[in-house]
Amino acid sequence: MTLPVLGAHTFGFAWDCAAEEAVERLAAAGYRTIQLMGTPPHFDPWQQDAARTRRIRAVIERHGLSLLALDLASSDINLASPAPHVVDFAVDAYAAAIDRAAEVGARWICVGSGRRHALLARANDRLMTSFRAAFARIHDKAQRAGIPIILESHPQGLLASATDIARFLDAEGYGDMPVIYDVANAFAIGEDPVEGLKTLWSRLGIVHLSDSPKGQWRHDPIGAGEIDFAAIARLLRQRAYAGAIVLEILSDRPLDDLNAGVAALKGQGLAFTLGS
Repeated sequence: MTLPVLGAHTFGFAWDCAAEEAVERLAAAGYRTIQLMGTPPHFDPWQQDAARTRRIRAVIERHGLSLLALDLASSDINLASPAPHVVDFAVDAYAAAIDRAAEVGARWICVGSGRRHALLARANDRLMTSFRAAFARIHDKAQRAGIPIILESHPQGLLASATDIARFLDAEGYGDMPVIYDVANAFAIGEDPVEGLKTLWSRLGIVHLSDSPKGQWRHDPIGAGEIDFAAIARLLRQRAYAGAIVLEILSDRPLDDLNAGVAALKGQGLAFTLGS
């Protein structure tokens, strides 16, 4: 049986060290699969710095790592803004990130679904019009660059739920696009992560794992919240999930909590490999 590969996200290191250092630390800890956060001061995807991206890629290649995807911080961009210049900025940001993803050797560029209007639900249909057109522009750029999009679930996004994501991808003709399903993001909107995983099963490219108290949006260490990881592990095991699992934990001790998360998931019966 092919086991899923467990990797680590550099997001937890984003405010404390440069991307190169974070990747070195993860490699030294035994991780062979990573996901890279593109946000200053960690790694600025807006800046075209060939020497910087060569250094990051050299670290990745020297350690034989697999770089799954490059992300942008959702706090910086909004593909669903009613203001056209804001949407244009977000599209340009993703265009730059696609170029950086190619330079560092990422498999995918991670894209979110903008931001829904939390206080005025009837505005969201109009925001979807902005998002749909912006997403198509990014998809065109990504195809030309040879860096496929992977769409991530996000509690603030227009496509917050697994059902919303599946409907959008089918309706817009992106049926073969992979998805990052983030269990903590799902938990934040009251979605059962097990049911969400089932809904998106055929589309899963990456599963993000972190913990959270009920009713909150957190990316806490595994075991610190109320997410049922035993049920998640059982589903992944029963259905022989063989894709990528990425720990995305935000804490003051990111490496310690990533390592503790590995042990906690093993304790919940989740079998995986850290890669070769």
